Amino acid sequence: MAQEKTGEAVLGEITVTGTREAVPKSETPATVGTVDAEVIEQVRPAHPSEIIGRIPGVHVSVTGGEGHMTAIRQPISTSPLYLYLEDGIPTRSTGFFNHNALYEVNIPQAAGIEVNKGPGTALYGSDAIGGIINVLTRPAPLEAEAEVNVEAGGHGWKRLLATAGNTWDEDGLRADLNITHTDGWRDATDYDRQSGTLRW
Repeated sequence: MAQEKTGEAVLGEITVTGTREAVPKSETPATVGTVDAEVIEQVRPAHPSEIIGRIPGVHVSVTGGEGHMTAIRQPISTSPLYLYLEDGIPTRSTGFFNHNALYEVNIPQAAGIEVNKGPGTALYGSDAIGGIINVLTRPAPLEAEAEVNVEAGGHGWKRLLATAGNTWDEDGLRADLNITHTDGWRDATDYDRQSGTLRW
């Protein structure tokens, strides 16, 4: 005789930072700061500093265009102290550090950002000596959806953010597109960006 269901189980918040396995944030043996998708969508950051700087103990400075220098609980540096991940995967191979690595991920359309404010070398190797920034991509939607946002502003700022996706049976797909141009707020801060993210 089968047992009847007596109620629905409610799961607590889960994070994958710290042990590379899904564990409750309260049980993660590390200092972790997060920014969720709702905040990213409200801010629509033009530069990584506008969103990551909201995490206590983390500072990202603007060097030019989308260039930046990061500080996680220590002075700003261009030294190879931090590991930059997208969905837990390094954006660059070990030994090829770039202090502008956040330029290589699509932050304005991210599902969240996790910052491990301390060494992560035991889990990720030597690149994670000072901390880890993990940018999460958005999963495929359960139903068909499409959205286009167009922005314009001072200093020649123009940006197109487009996303579309759907799920068929057990297969899902989402495509994000980010096209940005700015003349810059001072000399040598102009840039053009054309990037996309595909997740299935």
